[in-house]
Amino acid sequence: MRIPIATYRFQFHKDFGFADARELIGYLRDLGISDVYASPIFKARAGSMHGYDVVDHSRLDDALGGADEFERLTSALRADGMGLILDIV
Repeated sequence: MRIPIATYRFQFHKDFGFADARELIGYLRDLGISDVYASPIFKARAGSMHGYDVVDHSRLDDALGGADEFERLTSALRADGMGLILDIV
């Protein structure tokens, strides 16, 4: 079992998506962050700035970059030995 040591929260929205978060991974790793805590990432109401107004729990939000960008983000986290904590609503 892996226990987070230090977390950093990403507030995903249309202006800060998975690709933006991926660019920060090295910096956060260097700060000693072990895990990223993510705001809700499922399909939210159009224009949502927080993701807590989910309209489809079966799809990642395309406004954040969709499934392909999410896979890139999680692969980059894994490559740097970091984890991901999801806020699910």
